Amino acid sequence: MQRAGPYADAVKAHLEWSAVSLWIMKAGGEQLEPAGLPVPVACLSVILTREAEEHAADWPRLSGPAVTPAIYGYSADSQCEARRSAAQARSIWEAQGRPYLRAKDCKFAFQYLVAAIRSGVIPPVPTIGDVTPTTPGKPAPPHILNMFKE
Repeated sequence: MQRAGPYADAVKAHLEWSAVSLWIMKAGGEQLEPAGLPVPVACLSVILTREAEEHAADWPRLSGPAVTPAIYGYSADSQCEARRSAAQARSIWEAQGRPYLRAKDCKFAFQYLVAAIRSGVIPPVPTIGDVTPTTPGKPAPPHILNMFKE
């Protein structure tokens, strides 16, 4: 977090919401159902809230320009309900000891910021050190998940 500089809030949002998502998918249903929060509702709420919080904190996107998070397409009441459900899932996750918040994920987030600097998406951050932007010799092959867009 200290080395992320101005992106510290974005890194925190990305790491914590990623861990909450993983926890829900792997083991959260056992804790969410008794609390009256259906797993599908929790999953969607966490995804929508994560997108919005990362966008608000300026989490860089390597896959293209920033897009408006999907949560803003819903009514104010629906947005409020999604954020409330996500906050409820997050509080249960925190009570469980914040599982799936791992050192390797922190390392990946740091490497992601370095990649964003190298590709010119964000300006160099003094706390990250000397990372010079590079120009690729040839374009990278398309990512396999891009086939499923559209």
